[in-house]
Amino acid sequence: MSYAGLLTKIERLRLRMHALVDAGFSYSEVLKVSQELDELIVEYYQC
Repeated sequence: MSYAGLLTKIERLRLRMHALVDAGFSYSEVLKVSQELDELIVEYYQC
């Protein structure tokens, strides 16, 4: 995946994570999105 594609996915997940927190979703749901975000960030830095 290209840098631009990864950045787009990272930004979408970041916004989703903040929305979940703001909406009061459970810790486990926020954690799941956070872990997905971490994986994308690692992939970004490995490219």
